[in-house]
Amino acid sequence: MKDVVPADSKYVPLTQQKWLCVPTCIQIVMLRHNIPLIPAEVIGYNMNLLVPKRDAALFWKPRTGKKPKAGWGTQLKEKLSANKLFKKMGIPLKLDWILIDEFKDFDQFKKYLGRITNSDKDFFVCFDWGKMFGTSYVGGHVCVLDKVYVDKGEIRMIDPEYRAPKWRVVKTKKLYQAMKFHGKKNSAGFWNLSLIK
Repeated sequence: MKDVVPADSKYVPLTQQKWLCVPTCIQIVMLRHNIPLIPAEVIGYNMNLLVPKRDAALFWKPRTGKKPKAGWGTQLKEKLSANKLFKKMGIPLKLDWILIDEFKDFDQFKKYLGRITNSDKDFFVCFDWGKMFGTSYVGGHVCVLDKVYVDKGEIRMIDPEYRAPKWRVVKTKKLYQAMKFHGKKNSAGFWNLSLIK
């Protein structure tokens, strides 16, 4: 079993249903902390999940409509609504955001990553999918930050996307650019999750 998966990972990856990256990342953190899981569709629905009509049949009770500027999926506009939802659903987590506009430049961004290198906390990264992976799709994506390699200028993240490797290493500069492109208004940056004890 040696070297089948990264030995230093804190997480057991889960694979998302289409458009459910945020709820699936929440489940990954819940699993790490032995919090009883709730279906991703339930978490998503409560986070105003919006899916294209062509994919409505994939969901039990979908909301459809015009594509939001941030892209299909959950529509979290403020951390307060997520924290209210966690409380309502009995999920002992608290969300704080450090959005991309809080970093003056790439050097500040790198310093922040350096500070959280050995943190035992849980962090999500929110960025534009197309800018990150070189496709024409414009829309947000969220992954779990797993490891920071300061010297290499890379991070390893858990990507819940069903067509992606679960442990994915990306360049720090590319992540920064994809966050900048997605923008503060679309919640791009770091989503920090704390366990409420």
